[in-house]
Amino acid sequence: RAELINKIALILEKQDFLMHLARAWHAFGSPVHRMEANLLEVAKYLNIDACFFTVPGLTLVSFGDPDTHSSETHIVRASDGYDMHRLEQANNISRRLRKGKATVHESIRDIERLLAEPPLYPWYFSVPVFFVQSFFVSMTLFHGTWREAALSGAMGLIVGALEILSTDYLTLGYLLNVLSALIVALVTALLSDHVCFAAVPMSAIINLLPGLSLALAMLELSSSNVICGAVRLVSAMMTSFMLGWGTIVGHSLGMAALGRDQNNPGFASYAECQGMPLWWWFLFVPLSTIGFSVWFKVHWRQWPAMIGAAAIGLVIQTFCDRVKVMTPISAGIASFAVGVFSNIWGRVTHRATNADIMFVGIIQLVPGSTGVRSFIYLLSEESSASSLTMSMLSTSISIAVGLLLSNGALY
Repeated sequence: RAELINKIALILEKQDFLMHLARAWHAFGSPVHRMEANLLEVAKYLNIDACFFTVPGLTLVSFGDPDTHSSETHIVRASDGYDMHRLEQANNISRRLRKGKATVHESIRDIERLLAEPPLYPWYFSVPVFFVQSFFVSMTLFHGTWREAALSGAMGLIVGALEILSTDYLTLGYLLNVLSALIVALVTALLSDHVCFAAVPMSAIINLLPGLSLALAMLELSSSNVICGAVRLVSAMMTSFMLGWGTIVGHSLGMAALGRDQNNPGFASYAECQGMPLWWWFLFVPLSTIGFSVWFKVHWRQWPAMIGAAAIGLVIQTFCDRVKVMTPISAGIASFAVGVFSNIWGRVTHRATNADIMFVGIIQLVPGSTGVRSFIYLLSEESSASSLTMSMLSTSISIAVGLLLSNGALY
C-alpha cells in the first residue's frame, strides 16, 4: 500500500512539473510549435502519457492513465509575453532534469521560483527604451531624418506611458491601439509642415505593430499548428485594422484643425520622405537592436549576438531589395540567414534556447507597418490597398519559410 501511494505521488509530481513548465514556456514567449514538441519530449522522458494543445492565452494539458483507460484535462492559463532571459532559464531547468542532474521535486521548486521572480529589467527601465526604439527605427525603417526621429521618440514616450498604464486600467488596455495611433497621428498632422508625416506614426507605435505576430502566425500555420496560427493571424489583422483606423482619424482631425484637405490617402506613403544615408545604419541598427533586446528582456550579455543577427538580416534584405528578381524573397533569405546564425550561435555557446536571437533578428524584417498602411489605404479606398495586403502576407510567409528552412538545414 505504501509503495502504491508513493507511485501515485510521483506520477502527480511529474504531472505538476509538466503543467508548471507549460505555464513558464507560454508566459515567457516560447514559439508554440517548439513548445508543444519540447513538452512531449519531457513527458516521454518522465514516462507520462500526456498531450498538449496551445492557443494564445492558454495551454490544454491532458494526462492519460493506460491502466484505468481514463484521462483528465487541465487548463493552464498564462499571459502572452516575451521574457527571453527567463525563457532560457526555464529551458535550462528542463535540460538539467532530462540529463539527470536534478530531480522532479527540485525542478518544480526551481520553476516556481522562476515564475515568482520579477522581470530582468524593472518597468521604469522600459521608458527610455520606448524613446530609443522609436527614435532610431524612424531613420532605419521609415525613411525619417533627425526631425522625424526626434518627434517619433517623443511620441514613443507617450505611447510607452499609455502601454504601462494599460496594465492597471482595463479600459485603457482595450483602447490602447486606437488611442495611441490617434494621438500620434494627430500631433504629427499638426506638425506636418515641419516633418514627413509617414515617417512618424509607424515608428512611434513600433511596439504595437503586429509584424512579429503575423510572422509567428505564418510560422505556426506552416508547422501545422492551424488553430493557434489562425487565431494569431486574425488577432494581428484586427490590430492592424485598429491602428490604421486610429491613424486615419488622427490625421483627419489634424488636417481639419489646420483647415486643409482631409481626403489625401497618400499621406502614409514614404515617397516624400528624404531618409538618411545608409552609412548611418552602422550607428542606428546597434542602438535600435539594444532597445528591442531590452523590450524582449534579453540579458545584456547576449546583446552582441542580437546586434549581429539584426545586422545580418537588414544587410541581406537591403541588398536583395536592390536586385529586382530577388525582391519577393528578400525577407525569406534574410530570415534564413538570421535562423542559421542563431542556431550556430546556440551550438557554439551551448545555450538552451536561440528564440531570443531569432525574435530580435527578425523584428526589423517583419511587415507590421505594411499591414497598417494597407488598412489605411483600404479605409481610404486607395487602389494600392490590395497590393500592400498581399505584400504583407507574402513577406510573412517568406519569413516563416526562411526560419523553417534554417532549422532544417542544421538539424
